[in-house]
Amino acid sequence: MNRRTLICALGSLVAVLPASAYAQSLQSRVASQWPWKDIPSIVVVSSEDDSRLPAVREAVDFWNAELSKLGSPFRLGAIRHVVEMIPASDLYALRPDLNPLWAKESRRSGSPADSIRRVNGDIIVALSDASLNSFAFRWPSHQKVLVAIQSSRTYPLTLPNGAANVIAHELGHAIGLGHNTDEGTLMCGTVWCRLVFPDEGFFPLTKQEETRLREMYPPSWQPKPSRTWKGDPPSASTSG
Repeated sequence: MNRRTLICALGSLVAVLPASAYAQSLQSRVASQWPWKDIPSIVVVSSEDDSRLPAVREAVDFWNAELSKLGSPFRLGAIRHVVEMIPASDLYALRPDLNPLWAKESRRSGSPADSIRRVNGDIIVALSDASLNSFAFRWPSHQKVLVAIQSSRTYPLTLPNGAANVIAHELGHAIGLGHNTDEGTLMCGTVWCRLVFPDEGFFPLTKQEETRLREMYPPSWQPKPSRTWKGDPPSASTSG
């Protein structure tokens, strides 16, 4: 099997991040704040024939299979495709800077741009044509997440199986996981990660992440639908 060694292959891993011990110590505390109370709907916003659309489906199927193996009834919901583009300027306005998720916990944000507000979904996957680093941006008070995926013409999406793993990484943030420092795992998220893309399929989760998912979404988990309006949330958090 051919394996390709990659440095900082996922999301915004080109950022200068704090020491790995600090990242690990805050991971569970950050993630513990974000369990979904209902099955989140997924809306993919992209051009009609975007080459990354199958990768979104693969990533959603991966997470639902992992949750099933863990005995959790929680799932990512149905995928709906909207033929539209969220302007790059609106994504850049939300893009995390050189700080990771846990350094932005208390970041304040105004209303999302109209291009984001009008998308009626819990998890919005924006398949962008911009050369930004992929990231997830969440408004926890309203249980709404934007997953922005960089251009398919940029590294590492130019690599075989890159798009699916990057999208799965960001969806991991969307369901409540933070970064780890374990080489060769899906949620690895520091500049020291030395990753090897599998020829097919996805990087594995760590045992700690599996435990965390069971804690957030145990076998007793039941959806509790909420009609909370998802526009103009008062606070936000980001991840890469």
